[in-house]
Amino acid sequence: MNSYDTDRMILFTDIDETLVNTDKSLSQENLQALERFLDMDNIISISTGRALNGAAGLLRDIHLYGRKNLLITSYNGGLVFDTYTEEVLLKKTIPLDLMYRSFDLANEYGIHIQAYTDSAVVSETDNHHLRKYLSIQKLDVVFTDNIRSFNMEPSVKLLCLDYDDPSRITEFRSLFDAKFAGELNCFNSNPNLLEIVPPGVSKGAALHFLADHYQIPIENTISAGDAENDLPMILAAGIGCAVKNADDSLKAEADYVTQRDNNHAAVAEILEKFCFSRK
Repeated sequence: MNSYDTDRMILFTDIDETLVNTDKSLSQENLQALERFLDMDNIISISTGRALNGAAGLLRDIHLYGRKNLLITSYNGGLVFDTYTEEVLLKKTIPLDLMYRSFDLANEYGIHIQAYTDSAVVSETDNHHLRKYLSIQKLDVVFTDNIRSFNMEPSVKLLCLDYDDPSRITEFRSLFDAKFAGELNCFNSNPNLLEIVPPGVSKGAALHFLADHYQIPIENTISAGDAENDLPMILAAGIGCAVKNADDSLKAEADYVTQRDNNHAAVAEILEKFCFSRK
């Protein structure tokens, strides 16, 4: 019989528009709250749609990377990484044949699509959508004439981008769902980005994996997010929180909606309410 650790908690927090300010800085109030939470021997999973390298780079910028019990759940739950031990705890990938078919469909529709290696984005085209994404995420890129001829391991996720017209993302999502039902899942991390992952991969599934890995009961888990890709972990957590600036659809499903937005230390508010005041 499993013995659960009821004294520890896990915080699962999205990073962009949730933990960090819109300019990607971390407020002193949020930093102090996270440090206090870790000092209590709790665990933090930075749960993001970002690639591992992009998430790790941002955590280094805000001085969180490498702390004990500080994890990154990247690619919307496809890869879980311990920043202290630098160990991969979980990795799920898209089979190459499904990756190739996804590229074919995106090319036929005329929308940008990209894959990922451990160190870079892989793209068949160079365009302003890609360049904007790279500048935000601070990632390298490798170009190939044809994804089928590029020697790469299966990608943890694929991403379609359109920063000019989000309606094209919405339309392509419907097309993709019809073509890949049961084979791949897709959802938005924001209106301009369509995330494509293997079935069963989500931030919520990663939450369950880590709660089981550390033998911490679900009721001792807290999640915080702002967008559609955060919904599975909002629903999975013992306490699912939406920040004030979150999508209305996420707020409707959350156990708690913060009074403060991401630019005013919403995560510190959550920890104060549900952890630091805990008996």
